[in-house]
Amino acid sequence: MVSLGGSAGTGKSVLALAAALELVLERREAKRIVVFRPVFAVGGQEIGFLPGTEAEKMSPFSAATKDALEAIASEHVIDEIMDRGLLEVLPLTYVRGRTLVDTIVILDEAQNLERSTILTAISRLGKNSRVFLTHDVAQRDNLRVGRHDGIAAVVERLKGESLFAHVTLTKSERSPIAALATRLIDDGIL
Repeated sequence: MVSLGGSAGTGKSVLALAAALELVLERREAKRIVVFRPVFAVGGQEIGFLPGTEAEKMSPFSAATKDALEAIASEHVIDEIMDRGLLEVLPLTYVRGRTLVDTIVILDEAQNLERSTILTAISRLGKNSRVFLTHDVAQRDNLRVGRHDGIAAVVERLKGESLFAHVTLTKSERSPIAALATRLIDDGIL
């Protein structure tokens, strides 16, 4: 288990996806990548029910994964990943009861998940699977999760475990404007 924490734009999701792609495509240590993203709108705003298939409903939430993929892979590689079904972006809604074998799991935006949901998702990992947890407690959209519970409590509890590592990313890689906005948020100015 690897936890990637840091402010907006530090590359948490990109690094997790790059590591997952290396494990699947290069090292062949797993067969697929599953990205679980919480389905919370920014600021906890309700967007109502979305029409369409599950994939169509997840489209707004999977756009960030698509952006990350486009940042690190060529169009040819992206086509191969999609054609071979190596990457799925799913809600956590249906995770209970599953066993994810030979799978690299990315639990993206984990700051929006309650402690029990994070642990339920981690408990789905079967043989030869790994998990990356990406999070920024300053970007919580699930109003039921406080700054010091959820992912913060899970990371604190897992520190020192041999199967766990945590990295805090500090440098904004997105853009100078994003770095400024993040600094204002982190300083409590906004």
